[in-house]
Amino acid sequence: MASLRERMTRRFGPGVRPWLAGVDALVAGLCRDWGLEVVRPLSGGTSHALLCTRGGEPVVLKVTPEPAIAAQEHAALRAWEPSPRVVRVLRADPARGALLLEGLVPGTPAADGPGLAEVLRALHVPPRGDFPPLSERVDFVFGVLRRRHPGDHDAAHARAAELARDRVPATLLHGDLHSGNVLDAGERGVVAIDPRPCVGDPASDAVDLAYASADLRAGIERWSAVVDGDRLAAWCEVFAGFFPAHPSVLGTA
Repeated sequence: MASLRERMTRRFGPGVRPWLAGVDALVAGLCRDWGLEVVRPLSGGTSHALLCTRGGEPVVLKVTPEPAIAAQEHAALRAWEPSPRVVRVLRADPARGALLLEGLVPGTPAADGPGLAEVLRALHVPPRGDFPPLSERVDFVFGVLRRRHPGDHDAAHARAAELARDRVPATLLHGDLHSGNVLDAGERGVVAIDPRPCVGDPASDAVDLAYASADLRAGIERWSAVVDGDRLAAWCEVFAGFFPAHPSVLGTA
């Protein structure tokens, strides 16, 4: 597992070093202000996440060097708050890039089952607030793809940008809905975490779920019960470069 320094520098560039130099003091201050005791670090992408306890109950502290990321995640979690299918935010200090979230028990990746469809349906609510459009998310993820898998991705990027601009009923989107971001919360069921919220075509949120099936066509058919199947198929085609080991991409399926 990459160290916090390696992960944050890879994501944010060398300009993140001053934040890294002060992150221990930042976490200590938040623990003092919110009555937390750190248990251990957790994996993360754009944030430094820590399993903590507060009054004996498990909670998760997340801090990020980009306050806008915390602010957008906070706004999205508030928009989804009536649903038990999304993690609840307990405290927020976006100016410090900090969120305090409920701890999920056992908090392990959710098994495949009907709960995944419940999550997908719960996420797609009318957008309220100032969230970026799906087109911005598309540009960002193709930038990541070019760094991780160099090659000619221009045609796929252009087609994805066209899909993002299509006039379809837009909803709030999770923006990063893969198996690692849907957790088992015991009797409560399955719960989505770590959104990268944006607004656009709900079918785009089901791409990772479709590719979780070894038979992509079967995966698309399954999730077409929740989102538009034709549009999901189009999104899966343009995002194929993100799944280079999938049988449909290798030509073995």
